[in-house]
Amino acid sequence: MKVRIGALAKEWEMDVDELVALAHSKLSKSMISGKGGKGLWINEGGQEILEKAIYVPEVVPKHYDGVVVRLAPNPRYVYAYIDEMKKSVPVCVPKAARKRMYRKKINIEAIEDNAGTSFRYVK
Repeated sequence: MKVRIGALAKEWEMDVDELVALAHSKLSKSMISGKGGKGLWINEGGQEILEKAIYVPEVVPKHYDGVVVRLAPNPRYVYAYIDEMKKSVPVCVPKAARKRMYRKKINIEAIEDNAGTSFRYVK
């Protein structure tokens, strides 16, 4: 069930503007709807991620939606096109589910570290 960000801010005792900025930095576009500000709506999956991100924002990775465009030579990876980034990236996936993901929409987490950014599949 979708909830307005103003109601979440009141429930979690946060400033609405800070929560909007956090939502845009951590959630994918499919988890957010509305025009912005207090009129922003967050779905159930986004609410769970946002609640974790309030306490430790550095630990919670950015979420994206992507479509698997091809299989990689390595059996643990596929290439997924992320519309927000406008490019295909290698995504680490379970070996058993790899072939069933072709041309399917998947949820992806972007993990940043010193070596760069890596992407992994999220159920």
